[in-house]
Amino acid sequence: MQGRNNVHPQLFAYIDIERLIPETHLLRKIHKVVDLSFVRDLTKSYYCDDNGRPSIDPEVFFRMQIIAYLYGISSDRKLCEEIQVNIAYRWFIGLSLEDEVPDHSSLTRIRDRFGEEVFKEVFERVVEKCQQAGLVKGKKIIADATLVEADASLDSMVRREEGDPDFRELKNHERRYHDFKTGKKKRKISNQTHVSSTDPHSSLVSYRNWHRSLCYKAHFSVDAGSRIITDCHGTTGARHECQILPERIDYQLRRFKFPITEIIADKGYGRGPSYTYFREKGIRTYIPLHKDNIGEGRISRGEFTYDRRNDRYRCPQNHFLYPYEKMEQGIKRYRMVGGHCKSCVLKDSCLPDNHQHRARFVYRNPHQDEIDRVKKRQQTEYFKSRLRERKWKIEGLFGEAKENHRLRRAKYRGLQKVQIQLYMTATVQNLKRMSALFLLLVKTMKYHIETLKREPFSTAPLLYLTGV
Repeated sequence: MQGRNNVHPQLFAYIDIERLIPETHLLRKIHKVVDLSFVRDLTKSYYCDDNGRPSIDPEVFFRMQIIAYLYGISSDRKLCEEIQVNIAYRWFIGLSLEDEVPDHSSLTRIRDRFGEEVFKEVFERVVEKCQQAGLVKGKKIIADATLVEADASLDSMVRREEGDPDFRELKNHERRYHDFKTGKKKRKISNQTHVSSTDPHSSLVSYRNWHRSLCYKAHFSVDAGSRIITDCHGTTGARHECQILPERIDYQLRRFKFPITEIIADKGYGRGPSYTYFREKGIRTYIPLHKDNIGEGRISRGEFTYDRRNDRYRCPQNHFLYPYEKMEQGIKRYRMVGGHCKSCVLKDSCLPDNHQHRARFVYRNPHQDEIDRVKKRQQTEYFKSRLRERKWKIEGLFGEAKENHRLRRAKYRGLQKVQIQLYMTATVQNLKRMSALFLLLVKTMKYHIETLKREPFSTAPLLYLTGV
Protein backbone atom coordinates (compact mmCIF):
# COMPACT_ATOMS: atom_id res chain seq x y z
CA MET A 1 0.00 0.00 0.00
CA GLN A 2 1.29 3.39 -0.95
CA GLY A 3 2.22 5.53 2.01
CA ARG A 4 1.33 9.16 2.47
CA ASN A 5 3.11 11.70 4.62
CA ASN A 6 0.73 13.76 6.70
CA VAL A 7 2.41 17.00 7.71
CA HIS A 8 1.55 18.17 11.24
CA PRO A 9 3.52 21.34 12.03
CA GLN A 10 4.73 21.42 15.63
CA LEU A 11 4.35 24.57 17.64
CA PHE A 12 7.12 23.53 20.04
CA ALA A 13 9.94 21.02 19.69
CA TYR A 14 12.72 20.07 22.07
CA ILE A 15 15.70 18.86 20.08
CA ASP A 16 19.23 18.05 21.10
CA ILE A 17 21.17 19.22 18.03
CA GLU A 18 24.24 17.22 18.97
CA ARG A 19 22.30 13.95 18.62
CA LEU A 20 21.62 14.84 14.97
CA ILE A 21 25.33 15.07 14.09
CA PRO A 22 26.80 11.70 13.03
CA GLU A 23 29.87 10.49 14.88
CA THR A 24 31.73 10.27 11.58
CA HIS A 25 31.04 13.89 10.61
CA LEU A 26 34.22 15.89 9.97
CA LEU A 27 33.12 18.79 12.18
CA ARG A 28 32.57 16.43 15.12
CA LYS A 29 36.10 15.09 14.69
CA ILE A 30 37.57 18.58 14.54
CA HIS A 31 35.48 19.70 17.53
CA LYS A 32 37.31 17.15 19.67
CA VAL A 33 40.72 18.72 19.00
CA VAL A 34 39.99 22.42 18.47
CA ASP A 35 40.19 24.79 21.45
CA LEU A 36 39.61 28.46 20.67
CA SER A 37 38.91 29.66 24.21
CA PHE A 38 42.10 31.74 24.08
CA VAL A 39 40.78 34.08 21.37
CA ARG A 40 38.72 36.10 23.85
CA ASP A 41 41.83 37.13 25.77
CA LEU A 42 43.73 37.53 22.51
CA THR A 43 41.19 39.99 21.07
CA LYS A 44 40.19 41.75 24.30
CA SER A 45 42.14 44.91 23.41
CA TYR A 46 40.09 45.35 20.22
CA TYR A 47 36.88 46.07 22.17
CA CYS A 48 35.75 48.73 24.63
CA ASP A 49 35.08 47.43 28.17
CA ASP A 50 32.26 49.82 29.16
CA ASN A 51 30.72 51.20 26.00
CA GLY A 52 28.85 50.02 22.90
CA ARG A 53 26.71 46.99 22.09
CA PRO A 54 27.93 43.43 22.73
CA SER A 55 29.86 42.14 19.73
CA ILE A 56 29.84 38.76 18.05
CA ASP A 57 31.73 36.30 20.23
CA PRO A 58 35.30 36.11 18.79
CA GLU A 59 35.24 32.33 19.19
CA VAL A 60 32.02 32.19 17.12
CA PHE A 61 33.71 34.31 14.46
CA PHE A 62 36.73 32.02 14.20
CA ARG A 63 34.58 28.90 14.17
CA MET A 64 32.68 30.41 11.26
CA GLN A 65 35.99 31.04 9.50
CA ILE A 66 37.01 27.41 10.04
CA ILE A 67 33.78 26.27 8.36
CA ALA A 68 34.32 28.67 5.46
CA TYR A 69 37.85 27.47 4.72
CA LEU A 70 37.20 23.83 5.56
CA TYR A 71 34.40 23.53 3.02
CA GLY A 72 35.74 26.06 0.49
CA ILE A 73 32.88 28.57 0.87
CA SER A 74 33.77 31.50 -1.35
CA SER A 75 32.22 34.52 0.39
CA ASP A 76 30.95 35.73 3.76
CA ARG A 77 27.43 36.13 2.37
CA LYS A 78 27.39 32.53 1.14
CA LEU A 79 28.80 31.36 4.49
CA CYS A 80 25.95 32.97 6.44
CA GLU A 81 23.39 31.46 4.07
CA GLU A 82 24.86 27.98 4.56
CA ILE A 83 24.96 28.31 8.35
CA GLN A 84 21.29 29.37 8.34
CA VAL A 85 20.17 26.00 6.95
CA ASN A 86 22.92 23.57 8.06
CA ILE A 87 22.41 22.00 11.49
CA ALA A 88 26.00 20.69 11.69
CA TYR A 89 27.36 24.18 11.10
CA ARG A 90 25.10 25.62 13.81
CA TRP A 91 26.18 22.95 16.28
CA PHE A 92 29.89 23.51 15.61
CA ILE A 93 29.55 27.27 16.04
CA GLY A 94 27.39 26.98 19.14
CA LEU A 95 24.14 28.41 17.78
CA SER A 96 20.74 26.94 18.54
CA LEU A 97 17.99 26.60 15.94
CA GLU A 98 16.45 29.84 17.17
CA ASP A 99 19.64 31.95 17.27
CA GLU A 100 20.20 34.43 14.48
CA VAL A 101 23.22 33.99 12.25
CA PRO A 102 25.62 36.98 12.33
CA ASP A 103 25.37 39.29 9.34
CA HIS A 104 28.00 38.92 6.64
CA SER A 105 28.95 42.60 6.84
CA SER A 106 29.91 42.11 10.49
CA LEU A 107 32.38 39.38 9.51
CA THR A 108 34.13 41.77 7.12
CA ARG A 109 34.46 44.48 9.78
CA ILE A 110 35.75 42.01 12.37
CA ARG A 111 38.35 40.67 9.92
CA ASP A 112 39.58 44.16 9.15
CA ARG A 113 39.65 45.05 12.85
CA PHE A 114 41.70 42.04 13.89
CA GLY A 115 44.14 42.25 11.01
CA GLU A 116 46.91 39.84 10.17
CA GLU A 117 48.43 39.53 13.65
CA VAL A 118 45.40 37.89 15.32
CA PHE A 119 45.06 35.28 12.57
CA LYS A 120 48.80 34.64 12.80
CA GLU A 121 48.50 34.01 16.54
CA VAL A 122 45.60 31.59 16.02
CA PHE A 123 47.63 29.63 13.46
CA GLU A 124 50.67 29.51 15.75
CA ARG A 125 48.60 28.38 18.75
CA VAL A 126 47.36 25.42 16.72
CA VAL A 127 50.94 24.54 15.75
CA GLU A 128 52.01 24.81 19.40
CA LYS A 129 49.20 22.47 20.41
CA CYS A 130 50.43 19.95 17.83
CA GLN A 131 53.93 20.36 19.22
CA GLN A 132 52.79 19.80 22.81
CA ALA A 133 50.85 16.70 21.76
CA GLY A 134 54.00 15.26 20.18
CA LEU A 135 52.65 15.42 16.64
CA VAL A 136 55.32 17.88 15.49
CA LYS A 137 58.93 16.91 16.14
CA GLY A 138 60.41 19.76 14.14
CA LYS A 139 63.55 17.85 13.13
CA LYS A 140 62.88 17.44 9.40
CA ILE A 141 61.24 20.33 7.57
CA ILE A 142 59.98 20.23 3.99
CA ALA A 143 59.63 23.57 2.19
CA ASP A 144 57.96 24.54 -1.07
CA ALA A 145 55.99 27.37 -2.68
CA THR A 146 52.95 27.59 -4.92
CA LEU A 147 51.31 30.32 -6.97
CA VAL A 148 47.93 31.76 -5.99
CA GLU A 149 46.06 33.71 -8.65
CA ALA A 150 45.20 37.25 -7.57
CA ASP A 151 41.67 38.59 -7.69
CA ALA A 152 42.64 41.00 -10.47
CA SER A 153 42.62 41.06 -14.26
CA LEU A 154 45.39 41.84 -16.72
CA ASP A 155 43.16 44.65 -17.95
CA SER A 156 43.79 46.42 -14.62
CA MET A 157 47.49 46.86 -15.43
CA VAL A 158 48.48 50.52 -15.76
CA ARG A 159 51.87 52.09 -16.38
CA ARG A 160 53.89 52.96 -13.30
CA GLU A 161 54.64 56.58 -12.66
CA GLU A 162 58.25 57.64 -13.10
CA GLY A 163 58.47 58.54 -9.42
CA ASP A 164 57.60 54.95 -8.45
CA PRO A 165 60.67 53.34 -6.81
CA ASP A 166 59.84 50.03 -8.56
CA PHE A 167 59.74 51.62 -12.02
CA ARG A 168 62.46 50.64 -14.48
CA GLU A 169 62.61 50.86 -18.25
CA LEU A 170 63.37 47.51 -19.87
CA LYS A 171 66.50 47.10 -21.94
CA ASN A 172 66.25 46.02 -25.57
CA HIS A 173 67.21 42.40 -24.89
CA GLU A 174 64.60 42.18 -22.10
CA ARG A 175 61.60 43.42 -24.04
CA ARG A 176 61.06 40.29 -26.11
CA TYR A 177 60.47 38.28 -22.92
CA HIS A 178 57.57 40.53 -21.98
CA ASP A 179 55.66 40.45 -25.28
CA PHE A 180 52.76 38.02 -25.15
CA LYS A 181 49.32 37.60 -26.61
CA THR A 182 46.07 37.05 -24.70
CA GLY A 183 43.03 36.55 -26.90
CA LYS A 184 43.20 39.19 -29.61
CA LYS A 185 45.35 41.58 -27.58
CA LYS A 186 49.10 41.78 -27.83
CA ARG A 187 50.51 43.07 -24.58
CA LYS A 188 53.89 44.55 -23.71
CA ILE A 189 53.85 44.82 -19.94
CA SER A 190 56.12 43.80 -17.09
CA ASN A 191 56.35 44.24 -13.33
CA GLN A 192 59.02 46.89 -13.89
CA THR A 193 56.81 49.07 -16.11
CA HIS A 194 53.22 48.28 -15.06
CA VAL A 195 51.22 47.63 -11.89
CA SER A 196 47.65 46.48 -11.24
CA SER A 197 45.35 49.35 -10.29
CA THR A 198 42.98 47.04 -8.37
CA ASP A 199 45.59 44.93 -6.52
CA PRO A 200 49.00 46.67 -6.52
CA HIS A 201 50.60 43.96 -4.34
CA SER A 202 50.10 41.23 -6.97
CA SER A 203 52.78 40.49 -9.58
CA LEU A 204 52.76 39.42 -13.19
CA VAL A 205 53.98 35.82 -13.39
CA SER A 206 54.84 33.71 -16.42
CA TYR A 207 55.66 30.09 -15.65
CA ARG A 208 56.09 26.95 -17.68
CA ASN A 209 52.73 25.32 -18.42
CA TRP A 210 51.13 28.37 -16.82
CA HIS A 211 49.36 31.23 -18.60
CA ARG A 212 50.64 34.68 -17.72
CA SER A 213 48.55 36.21 -14.93
CA LEU A 214 48.67 38.26 -11.75
CA CYS A 215 49.64 36.10 -8.79
CA TYR A 216 50.79 35.85 -5.21
CA LYS A 217 53.15 33.21 -3.93
CA ALA A 218 52.51 31.05 -0.85
CA HIS A 219 55.60 29.67 0.92
CA PHE A 220 54.85 26.66 3.17
CA SER A 221 56.97 24.67 5.60
CA VAL A 222 55.79 21.22 6.72
CA ASP A 223 56.93 18.82 9.43
CA ALA A 224 58.04 15.74 7.51
CA GLY A 225 56.72 13.25 10.06
CA SER A 226 53.13 14.45 10.53
CA ARG A 227 52.65 16.77 7.51
CA ILE A 228 51.57 19.51 9.92
CA ILE A 229 52.12 22.94 8.37
CA THR A 230 54.56 24.82 10.60
CA ASP A 231 54.82 28.04 8.61
CA CYS A 232 52.94 29.81 5.80
CA HIS A 233 54.11 33.07 4.34
CA GLY A 234 52.72 35.10 1.46
CA THR A 235 54.69 37.29 -0.94
CA THR A 236 54.20 38.84 -4.34
CA GLY A 237 54.39 36.38 -7.20
CA ALA A 238 57.75 37.73 -8.38
CA ARG A 239 59.61 36.99 -5.11
CA HIS A 240 61.94 34.02 -5.55
CA GLU A 241 61.79 31.05 -3.17
CA CYS A 242 65.51 30.97 -2.37
CA GLN A 243 65.29 34.50 -0.93
CA ILE A 244 62.53 33.45 1.49
CA LEU A 245 63.62 30.06 2.86
CA PRO A 246 66.49 31.13 5.20
CA GLU A 247 64.42 33.81 6.92
CA ARG A 248 61.41 31.49 7.34
CA ILE A 249 63.54 28.72 8.85
CA ASP A 250 65.14 31.27 11.16
CA TYR A 251 61.64 32.38 12.18
CA GLN A 252 60.63 28.82 13.08
CA LEU A 253 63.80 28.31 15.08
CA ARG A 254 63.01 31.41 17.12
CA ARG A 255 59.24 30.98 17.46
CA PHE A 256 58.86 27.25 18.07
CA LYS A 257 62.43 26.29 19.11
CA PHE A 258 62.43 23.44 16.59
CA PRO A 259 65.53 21.19 16.70
CA ILE A 260 65.82 21.30 12.89
CA THR A 261 68.46 18.94 11.48
CA GLU A 262 67.28 18.51 7.87
CA ILE A 263 65.74 20.74 5.20
CA ILE A 264 64.15 19.18 2.10
CA ALA A 265 63.16 21.33 -0.88
CA ASP A 266 63.13 21.31 -4.68
CA LYS A 267 65.71 22.80 -7.02
CA GLY A 268 64.08 26.23 -6.93
CA TYR A 269 65.86 26.68 -3.59
CA GLY A 270 69.18 25.28 -4.81
CA ARG A 271 71.36 28.38 -4.63
CA GLY A 272 74.78 28.88 -3.07
CA PRO A 273 73.77 31.39 -0.33
CA SER A 274 71.13 28.96 0.97
CA TYR A 275 73.63 26.10 1.21
CA THR A 276 76.11 28.29 3.06
CA TYR A 277 73.47 29.62 5.45
CA PHE A 278 72.22 26.17 6.46
CA ARG A 279 75.73 24.78 6.78
CA GLU A 280 76.56 27.55 9.24
CA LYS A 281 73.39 26.67 11.18
CA GLY A 282 74.39 23.01 11.30
CA ILE A 283 71.38 21.95 9.19
CA ARG A 284 71.83 19.31 6.50
CA THR A 285 70.11 20.15 3.21
CA TYR A 286 68.50 17.88 0.63
CA ILE A 287 68.07 20.52 -2.07
CA PRO A 288 69.24 19.75 -5.63
CA LEU A 289 71.15 22.38 -7.55
CA HIS A 290 69.09 24.85 -9.52
CA LYS A 291 71.66 24.94 -12.31
CA ASP A 292 75.00 23.12 -12.18
CA ASN A 293 76.26 23.30 -15.75
CA ILE A 294 76.98 27.03 -16.16
CA GLY A 295 80.28 27.62 -17.94
CA GLU A 296 80.70 23.97 -18.89
CA GLY A 297 81.40 22.60 -22.35
CA ARG A 298 81.51 19.00 -23.43
CA ILE A 299 84.41 18.49 -21.03
CA SER A 300 82.87 19.13 -17.65
CA ARG A 301 84.20 21.72 -15.26
CA GLY A 302 84.75 18.86 -12.85
CA GLU A 303 87.72 17.78 -14.98
CA PHE A 304 89.36 21.17 -14.38
CA THR A 305 91.39 21.27 -11.15
CA TYR A 306 91.06 24.38 -9.00
CA ASP A 307 94.27 25.75 -7.50
CA ARG A 308 93.00 27.50 -4.38
CA ARG A 309 96.33 29.05 -3.41
CA ASN A 310 96.88 30.80 -6.75
CA ASP A 311 93.18 31.21 -7.60
CA ARG A 312 93.31 29.52 -10.99
CA TYR A 313 92.08 26.42 -12.81
CA ARG A 314 94.19 23.75 -14.49
CA CYS A 315 92.74 22.16 -17.64
CA PRO A 316 93.23 18.46 -18.61
CA GLN A 317 96.18 19.53 -20.83
CA ASN A 318 97.94 21.22 -17.86
CA HIS A 319 97.26 24.77 -19.02
CA PHE A 320 95.88 27.40 -16.65
CA LEU A 321 92.72 29.49 -16.68
CA TYR A 322 93.03 32.79 -14.82
CA PRO A 323 90.40 35.20 -13.42
CA TYR A 324 89.18 37.24 -16.35
CA GLU A 325 86.28 39.32 -14.96
CA LYS A 326 84.00 39.56 -11.95
CA MET A 327 80.30 39.34 -12.64
CA GLU A 328 77.12 39.94 -10.62
CA GLN A 329 76.71 38.31 -7.18
CA GLY A 330 80.45 37.77 -6.85
CA ILE A 331 80.71 35.17 -9.65
CA LYS A 332 84.17 34.98 -11.23
CA ARG A 333 84.90 34.09 -14.83
CA TYR A 334 88.13 32.19 -15.55
CA ARG A 335 89.55 32.17 -19.07
CA MET A 336 92.39 30.41 -20.85
CA VAL A 337 95.16 32.84 -21.86
CA GLY A 338 98.10 32.32 -24.15
CA GLY A 339 96.22 30.94 -27.14
CA HIS A 340 96.58 27.31 -26.05
CA CYS A 341 93.02 26.41 -27.10
CA LYS A 342 93.74 27.14 -30.79
CA SER A 343 96.21 24.27 -31.09
CA CYS A 344 94.77 21.98 -28.42
CA VAL A 345 93.96 18.41 -29.51
CA LEU A 346 90.84 18.46 -27.31
CA LYS A 347 89.46 21.66 -28.85
CA ASP A 348 86.57 19.95 -30.63
CA SER A 349 85.46 18.11 -27.49
CA CYS A 350 86.10 21.00 -25.09
CA LEU A 351 84.67 24.09 -26.77
CA PRO A 352 80.97 24.29 -27.70
CA ASP A 353 79.95 24.18 -31.36
CA ASN A 354 78.65 27.73 -31.41
CA HIS A 355 81.44 29.24 -29.30
CA GLN A 356 82.14 32.91 -29.93
CA HIS A 357 85.53 32.90 -28.24
CA ARG A 358 88.59 30.91 -29.17
CA ALA A 359 89.41 30.09 -25.57
CA ARG A 360 87.72 27.97 -22.90
CA PHE A 361 86.30 29.64 -19.81
CA VAL A 362 84.55 28.48 -16.62
CA TYR A 363 82.61 30.25 -13.90
CA ARG A 364 83.21 30.00 -10.17
CA ASN A 365 80.53 30.90 -7.67
CA PRO A 366 81.59 32.41 -4.29
CA HIS A 367 79.75 29.42 -2.76
CA GLN A 368 81.37 26.94 -5.15
CA ASP A 369 82.63 24.65 -2.38
CA GLU A 370 79.10 24.12 -1.12
CA ILE A 371 77.82 23.62 -4.66
CA ASP A 372 80.45 20.96 -5.37
CA ARG A 373 79.46 19.06 -2.22
CA VAL A 374 75.79 19.08 -3.19
CA LYS A 375 76.62 18.02 -6.75
CA LYS A 376 78.16 14.83 -5.37
CA ARG A 377 75.51 14.19 -2.74
CA GLN A 378 72.52 14.61 -5.07
CA GLN A 379 73.59 11.53 -7.01
CA THR A 380 73.17 9.25 -3.96
CA GLU A 381 70.07 7.11 -3.55
CA TYR A 382 69.37 8.50 -0.05
CA PHE A 383 69.30 12.05 -1.41
CA LYS A 384 66.89 11.02 -4.17
CA SER A 385 64.62 9.27 -1.67
CA ARG A 386 64.33 12.50 0.29
CA LEU A 387 63.23 14.32 -2.85
CA ARG A 388 60.56 11.68 -3.53
CA GLU A 389 59.34 12.13 0.04
CA ARG A 390 59.07 15.88 -0.50
CA LYS A 391 57.05 15.46 -3.66
CA TRP A 392 54.08 13.59 -2.26
CA LYS A 393 54.06 15.12 1.21
CA ILE A 394 54.00 18.85 0.49
CA GLU A 395 52.72 18.94 -3.09
CA GLY A 396 49.82 16.81 -1.93
CA LEU A 397 49.02 19.52 0.64
CA PHE A 398 49.02 22.17 -2.06
CA GLY A 399 46.68 20.07 -4.19
CA GLU A 400 44.37 19.57 -1.22
CA ALA A 401 44.38 23.30 -0.42
CA LYS A 402 43.56 24.30 -3.99
CA GLU A 403 40.93 21.68 -4.70
CA ASN A 404 39.13 21.61 -1.34
CA HIS A 405 39.93 24.90 0.40
CA ARG A 406 39.89 27.38 -2.51
CA LEU A 407 43.56 28.37 -2.39
CA ARG A 408 43.75 28.34 -6.17
CA ARG A 409 42.61 31.97 -6.23
CA ALA A 410 42.85 34.77 -3.67
CA LYS A 411 39.56 35.55 -1.92
CA TYR A 412 40.58 39.12 -1.18
CA ARG A 413 42.86 41.84 -2.51
CA GLY A 414 46.03 43.05 -0.89
CA LEU A 415 48.95 41.12 0.57
CA GLN A 416 47.71 41.41 4.16
CA LYS A 417 44.35 39.80 3.41
CA VAL A 418 45.95 37.12 1.24
CA GLN A 419 48.18 36.33 4.23
CA ILE A 420 45.03 35.93 6.36
CA GLN A 421 43.71 33.47 3.77
CA LEU A 422 46.96 31.48 4.00
CA TYR A 423 46.81 31.36 7.80
CA MET A 424 43.24 30.08 7.83
CA THR A 425 43.83 27.56 5.04
CA ALA A 426 46.87 26.16 6.86
CA THR A 427 44.93 26.12 10.14
CA VAL A 428 42.07 24.00 8.80
CA GLN A 429 44.52 21.61 7.14
CA ASN A 430 46.33 21.21 10.46
CA LEU A 431 43.04 20.63 12.29
CA LYS A 432 42.14 17.88 9.82
CA ARG A 433 45.45 16.14 10.45
CA MET A 434 45.15 16.61 14.20
CA SER A 435 41.71 14.99 14.22
CA ALA A 436 42.90 12.09 12.06
CA LEU A 437 45.99 11.48 14.22
CA PHE A 438 43.92 11.80 17.40
CA LEU A 439 41.42 9.24 16.12
CA LEU A 440 44.26 6.89 15.17
CA LEU A 441 45.79 7.27 18.64
CA VAL A 442 42.45 6.51 20.34
CA LYS A 443 41.94 3.39 18.21
CA THR A 444 45.48 2.21 18.92
CA MET A 445 45.08 2.71 22.67
CA LYS A 446 41.75 0.80 22.64
CA TYR A 447 43.43 -2.04 20.80
CA HIS A 448 46.25 -2.27 23.33
CA ILE A 449 43.85 -2.06 26.27
CA GLU A 450 41.88 -4.98 24.82
CA THR A 451 45.18 -6.82 24.37
CA LEU A 452 45.97 -6.28 28.07
CA LYS A 453 42.58 -7.68 29.03
CA ARG A 454 43.16 -10.82 26.95
CA GLU A 455 46.86 -11.17 27.83
CA PRO A 456 47.46 -9.61 31.25
CA PHE A 457 51.17 -10.47 31.24
CA SER A 458 51.92 -8.95 27.84
CA THR A 459 54.51 -6.13 28.09
CA ALA A 460 54.26 -4.70 24.57
CA PRO A 461 51.09 -2.63 25.24
CA LEU A 462 52.63 -1.28 28.46
CA LEU A 463 55.73 -0.20 26.58
CA TYR A 464 53.57 1.56 23.97
CA LEU A 465 51.33 3.36 26.46
CA THR A 466 54.28 4.58 28.51
CA GLY A 467 56.07 5.84 25.41
CA VAL A 468 59.08 3.54 25.78
